[in-house]
Amino acid sequence: MSKPRPKRSRLVLYLSLSGILSLCIFFIEWIGSKESGSLALFADAGHIFTDVFAHLISLFALLIASKKPTQKYPFGFHRFEVLAAFINGLLLIGMAGFILYESYMRFSRPGHVEADSMLAYSLIGFGINLISAGLLVGVSKTSLNLKSAYLHVLSDLLGTLAVVVGAIIIRFTGYKEVDSFLSIILGIFILKTSFGIVKESVEILIEADTSDFDKEHLLEHIQVLKGIESVPQITVRKLTSGVFSVELQILVGNHSDRDKIVLEIHKVLKEEFGVPFVSVEILSSSVKKQLKEISVRETEREFGHHGHSHGHAHDHHH
Repeated sequence: MSKPRPKRSRLVLYLSLSGILSLCIFFIEWIGSKESGSLALFADAGHIFTDVFAHLISLFALLIASKKPTQKYPFGFHRFEVLAAFINGLLLIGMAGFILYESYMRFSRPGHVEADSMLAYSLIGFGINLISAGLLVGVSKTSLNLKSAYLHVLSDLLGTLAVVVGAIIIRFTGYKEVDSFLSIILGIFILKTSFGIVKESVEILIEADTSDFDKEHLLEHIQVLKGIESVPQITVRKLTSGVFSVELQILVGNHSDRDKIVLEIHKVLKEEFGVPFVSVEILSSSVKKQLKEISVRETEREFGHHGHSHGHAHDHHH
């Protein structure tokens, strides 16, 4: 059974506050990079600016996804959240590539760095980042979109921590190349986590079978209902994290109360499992066998080809 999603207003509030904090960190670290001459601090400021952009995408997606379903969009706009997560994941991959490139360049041209100034500004950024991560850590478990935003903040936190550690090492040893080593580790971490976000987003968009929904538990609830012989097919579509649509094919006896079965299944899925979109197909065993014998007509798939032109009249007899 899926976990209930927090109220959307709470998600919007937390995401907005986190975005404002990230914007503050960007300006603080950008000013700090000018004063200290730290390329690492400048790169981290750019990293965080990308995070501000990611927050805007996630916030836009949350507001769009709150719109109710329409005739044209029967499942609502939940997939906008997934698209936002996909874009955020690609941004994270690009960010990781930038960090790895900058790390390589620092090996060849280490410049003068004012370690005390670098340390002071990075510590301020780290403290604000902790607050921002704390705002999103709980709600990130209920939304793929929020999860991607949280990973941005987490990567910011680790990036700023790397700058802090680098500043301390430079302050006491003068070994400036440590920035490059820390940045490489950070880049690899971001690459790994961002790949996971992109992979999950693509799986949702192409409607791959999801392991997030407990089909076995659902079957336990349905098979005890009177009149049901078997449940040959369950199709679960994940619209976004915590939101599913479920299609069921049910075999029933000839004298079963079909309306009552449909009503009970809707109650189970909506009230017990929190599934907003439910479709139930009720069949007898004989009809099920006939369905297997029906072949699917091959159609032309061309641009601009709409509808169907099968060359016969619609005079089907029942």
